[in-house]
Amino acid sequence: TITLKAEAFNIKVLPTFDNEQRILEFGAVRVGESKDKSFTIKNEGLYEVMFDFVMKRRATRDVFTISPDNGTLAPNEEKTITIRFKSKKEIKYKTTNATSDILMKIIEGKTEKEFEVLPINYLVSSVYSMFSISPLKNINFGPMQYGETRTRTFEIKNDGQF
Repeated sequence: TITLKAEAFNIKVLPTFDNEQRILEFGAVRVGESKDKSFTIKNEGLYEVMFDFVMKRRATRDVFTISPDNGTLAPNEEKTITIRFKSKKEIKYKTTNATSDILMKIIEGKTEKEFEVLPINYLVSSVYSMFSISPLKNINFGPMQYGETRTRTFEIKNDGQF
C-alpha cells in the first residue's frame, strides 16, 4: 500500500489601514515636501510567505517610495510598511482597486509562486502655496519732494490650502 499525506492550507495576508475605506490618505501636500503614511501587513497563515511591492508606471515610481518594498513574513508576523509621497509638480491621485498603480504581490514561501496581488489605494493632492497681492499693479506714490513721506498700503492674502 502507498500512503499519501497532504495538507491544505490557506495563504492569508491582511493589510490593515487606519481608516474604514482601506486607503492611504495623504491629504494635501506642498510641492517639494514629503509625507509618510504607514499600514501593517500580517501573515495569518500557517507558513512563511513573501511580499513584493510593484509600481507599474514610472510617474508613480517618481513620487512614491515604499519601505520595505519586499520581504518575508513568518506565521503570525506583522510588519509596518511606510509609503512616502514627494512630488515636484502639482498632481492629484485618487485610486480604486481597478486603477491603483501600487500593487502588493503575495508569494508562497516554498514554491515562490505568486498567490495574490492586492492593490494599495491612495488619495493625495500635491499643491503649491497660493497667494494674491492687491493692488495688482505698481504702488504709485506720485510726485514727491525730497524728505516728504507718504504711506500706501497693499494686501497679501493667502489663497492656498496651507
